[in-house]
Amino acid sequence: MAFEVPLTGAFAANGLNQKNGFELGLDTFGREVDGHPIEVRYIDTKGDPATALTSARQIVQEGVTVFQGPLVSSESAAVTPYLAQQKVPVDDLTLCSEVQLDSWQKNGNGYSSGWSCDHPALMAAQWAYEDMGWRNITIAAQDFSFGWEVAGGFKAAFESLGGTVDQAIWVPLNATDVSSYVSQISQDTDAVYAEMSGVFAVRFIDAYKSYGLTGAIPLVGITQLTDQSVLPQLNRDAALGVMTGAQYCDGIDTPENEEFVAAYKEKFDLYPGYYSDAGYVKAQIMVEALKSLDGDYSDPEAIAEALQSVNIEAPRGPVEISDKTHSPVQNVYICEVQEIDGDLRNVPIKTFESVPPEGPLEYEEWEAHFRHDSAGRPE
Repeated sequence: MAFEVPLTGAFAANGLNQKNGFELGLDTFGREVDGHPIEVRYIDTKGDPATALTSARQIVQEGVTVFQGPLVSSESAAVTPYLAQQKVPVDDLTLCSEVQLDSWQKNGNGYSSGWSCDHPALMAAQWAYEDMGWRNITIAAQDFSFGWEVAGGFKAAFESLGGTVDQAIWVPLNATDVSSYVSQISQDTDAVYAEMSGVFAVRFIDAYKSYGLTGAIPLVGITQLTDQSVLPQLNRDAALGVMTGAQYCDGIDTPENEEFVAAYKEKFDLYPGYYSDAGYVKAQIMVEALKSLDGDYSDPEAIAEALQSVNIEAPRGPVEISDKTHSPVQNVYICEVQEIDGDLRNVPIKTFESVPPEGPLEYEEWEAHFRHDSAGRPE
């Protein structure tokens, strides 16, 4: 099998976490099925769509049973049409683009075992309106497709319930200082919803405290805002109490997650983040799917169907694949950064169980938002 993942470049830390999770998954669920060893070839995409497509063409020509990845949404958009044309079974990290949705619905060869990019945002909006009673929200997001999709999902769900988005603040990807954007946040807003990841998450949370907003205006965001891929780098006082809508939190209190966290911590001396869980689940689903084929891996369509038919109990909770979106029906959590035994952890304070990809929206309403916002800023 082939696994495209960025191991150098801007997304290298995320890629390494996903690879680590996948390797731990193979250790846990098996590196051999029906006498066939699972041989993994990792391809470094460097986070570049052109590299991802060139590498995919090369390895598919050499022969591949299952294709894992890519990690970056722009890479997936580049690779998806080629893999569909070649009828290669593929498990993407995310469903983030109209290209993926159209291709998977038409061809059936691909799916995401990880998440739809707006899924946690949809439920965070419902929680913000119904549980917290917030009616006016400021959105801050990175000005690219993932930011549009996440912010658009929150906006669509929040407004459908009767809420108002006071302002949308868009941070360009070449910004080296986010202070000028944080300074635009109105003191009158009920809360801020932020899509920030990587170094942007670190800078945003630091600036939030510097401008006196920490503890004054609640901050909630997408998974990556406080995921363990950035949490150790965050200012402790600024991070405590920050909340996220997330498909995975390292503090989920279930036997499956406690076992996963303990094994990951022992092997890598780190707490797992969402990328780690995503890799682990990829391995879990793949091994279960291959077992169901009784050693016959000759039919790509049968492999793709087997992959999408697996229902598992993962560290993040129960996971099954929607036949509409080809992405997970799974739990969504509202998590809060808390200090546990001296460490910063993401602890669930609310669980939405077995949520379909469209969340609280009607499917047609969700699809219209998804198609629009994956290509441009939400209106």
